Order: sequence, then structure tokens, then C-alpha cells
Amino acid sequence: MYQHYPTRKEIFTSSTCGDYQLFIAWPDEPAPEKGWPVIYLLDGDVHFPVVETLMRTLARPRCCMTPGVVVAIGYQEGTLRERDYRPAVAQRVPEPNPCGGYYPIGLAGQSEAFLAFIQHELKPYIRQAFSVDPKREALFGHTYGGLFTLNTLFTCRHAFQHYYASSPSVWWNEGYINSTATDFLQVEVTEAHPTAPVLFLSVGEWEQSLERWELALPEVQREALRQHRCQRRMVDGVRELSWRLQAAGRDKLDVSLFIHSGQSHQSVPLLSLQQAFMHHFQRL
Repeated sequence: MYQHYPTRKEIFTSSTCGDYQLFIAWPDEPAPEKGWPVIYLLDGDVHFPVVETLMRTLARPRCCMTPGVVVAIGYQEGTLRERDYRPAVAQRVPEPNPCGGYYPIGLAGQSEAFLAFIQHELKPYIRQAFSVDPKREALFGHTYGGLFTLNTLFTCRHAFQHYYASSPSVWWNEGYINSTATDFLQVEVTEAHPTAPVLFLSVGEWEQSLERWELALPEVQREALRQHRCQRRMVDGVRELSWRLQAAGRDKLDVSLFIHSGQSHQSVPLLSLQQAFMHHFQRL
């Protein structure tokens, strides 16, 4: 029998960031003594249908996941993910376009404000509405959302206990996130937070090269796509970042790397989501 998961969609107005479309799912049963685990999901309008199915299917008796609360954050109209998910930087570096010129530089990042919205407005709202365990909170993001997830870990490490960065944009702004990682690695672990956060880094095998079917594309299109992926170095960049973080030891950060075979940038979040949910909502 499938677990019954009520859902609701609502507009949440941030005092500083504007309106967000929330998609929320929760178990239709009494909460455990410590409260439900909860995950905050970026690009919520895209990913919520997938995770709703995951929770209904796997968070039930004799399955691998415990019930919990899902809070998916999306937009009412259009998207402001460039503003919300990318950090503020002194200089925004344009990315070369293999077809000539540069890609549009997009909106200036204000991820600090977006994190403050989650921490000081959204989390209190969710904790008031549902019985959740503040020691079992997670954050999931893909691509720019993955960049935000990493930046949150590196600048505010104890905002969440579990971080899931799927295909994070490590290439953005000439590898900006690597300098933030350096700052993170230089901070000493304190006794106030004895438990290291957990990070799952994931990327698709074909994010740095052509897929087989793409070999049949017209030559100009095929070569532009090949160059675009090569210059972003998604697989190498994520792998090298994981090695740096793993070298710091598990007392600092518990890091796992997953390079999903046969997956592209578009298909890999389906696997990354399932992996994240099975880990975060695992039965203890």
C-alpha cells in the first residue's frame, strides 16, 4: 500500500526577496518524538513531481525510507535562479560562446539574501506548520542550485546537516566556488559542532563529452557542443573538488562522489534525487 502524502501549493512572500511558489508534501500520520526529517529542494517546480512520487513509493512500511517533509522552492512566474543561486562577486566573468562572442552574463547574484530568506523566514514558517527535526535538515540543488548548495556549505556549514549538489556549476565565474572551498578548508572545526556535515557530489558521465546520439548532429552544431562541454569541465571539475574536500578528512566534511554512468546533464538529477532522498530519509 502506498504512503498517503498530502501536498499543497502556496505563495510565500519574503520580506527581502519577493514571492516564491512553495510545493510542500508531508506524511499523513503523527510525527515521531523528535519530528520529521525535512529536505529543502531548489528548482522546486521542476523537481517536485519526481520527489512526490519517491516519497509516496519508498517512504512506507517495509521500504527503505522513513516518512518526512519536502519543501520545494520555485517561482510564481519565470525564474530568478541566476539572482538567487549565484553568489555576489566583485567581477562577473563572461563565458566564451564556441559560436562566437560570449554567453549573456545574466543577473547579478544575491545568494546571501536567498540563504537568509531560507534560514530566517522559510525555516521558521515550516517549523511552525509541521513537526520537523532541526537536526535532520537537508538541501538539494542541481546545476546553479548545486552551486548554491556548495556555497551554502562553504559559507554557512551548519545551516543543514546534509548537502546534495547535483552537477554543480563549478565552472561558473572561472571556478569561483573553488576559492570559497579554499576558505572553508582553512576554518578550524570547533567543539560546538562536533558532527561533520555530509556532502553528496554527483555528475553525469556525459556532461563533459558528446553522447552517442549527438555524433549524428550537423558538424558545426556537434563541434560547438563538444567545445562548450569541454570548457566547462563538469566531470573533472566536480571530481577534483571532491578530492580536495576528501583530503581534509571526515572530521571536517563527509564527502561522497557519484559519477552516474550513461547520464547527461538533463537526465542525472533523476538519479541524484533518488540517491539524496534514500540517504536523507533512510531508516535509522
